[in-house]
Amino acid sequence: DMISIMSDYVLNKEQQQAVKYNKGPLLIIAGAGTGKTSVIVEKIKYLIKKKLAKPEQILALTFTEKAASEMEERVDRAMPYGYFQMNISTFHAFADQILKENGFQIGLSPSYRLMTEAETILLLKQNIFLFKLKYFRPLGNPNKFLEVLLQHFSRLRDEDISPDDYLKWANSLDSRLRGNDKNSEIDKYLELATAYQTYQKLKLKEGLMDFADLVYYSLRLFIKRPNILNRYQQQY
Repeated sequence: DMISIMSDYVLNKEQQQAVKYNKGPLLIIAGAGTGKTSVIVEKIKYLIKKKLAKPEQILALTFTEKAASEMEERVDRAMPYGYFQMNISTFHAFADQILKENGFQIGLSPSYRLMTEAETILLLKQNIFLFKLKYFRPLGNPNKFLEVLLQHFSRLRDEDISPDDYLKWANSLDSRLRGNDKNSEIDKYLELATAYQTYQKLKLKEGLMDFADLVYYSLRLFIKRPNILNRYQQQY
């Protein structure tokens, strides 16, 4: 009684448990090449076969385009002809879709342009005077820290830390550490927090986004507009 529609992929006991489980969130921890994608593909097929979900109610997200297209191909191959209506994409592509449709509700331009990594560095170089950098713009090599700054700003958004949150935190260090001879450390964090705020404002003004913005602003949208979140929750 294999739990698949048109497949001979054989699942072990743990994988079968993962496929059949349907009582809320489930986290699968497994190493490379252990069949995580196969489990997700089989789970999608199981949900449809058992009529636990319609294809259009299923959303499958991965980190890379390669993984998304591989999963899409495998689901498509395994389903009866004309059955493929589900949304399989990367986190960033899905977030892009959400913001293109709803971003205006939090003041984002629906015609924003997504920048490549090279374009973000160029944007920083062209507007370096706006950032008022001291420590992070050494005279001998003014562009030395640009890539590291951008990585830092991306990490902040991955952790859902807004420019205001970061500035508040830097200022709280300010009052706690001023008497402890840590002025230089505090100044670095204040410089980073101010630069982060400037970077976000500059992109909004120019109608630009980088990849970290996509998930960050989608989350902001869902927090600030629960009616939109509810719509996606009902859909998927």
